[in-house]
Amino acid sequence: MTSGCEFSVVHNADLGHTDPMAVLPKGAQAEMKSGSVAFRLPKRAVE
Repeated sequence: MTSGCEFSVVHNADLGHTDPMAVLPKGAQAEMKSGSVAFRLPKRAVE
């Protein structure tokens, strides 16, 4: 379904309406490494 697309898909993560909840600001840049559990925001998303 996403073959040939230039975006990543995150699944099985505590994002959105879950407990505990991780909030990602809209438009924030994020980095993730495929094959590992690494996910980070390289810059501060909020002041």
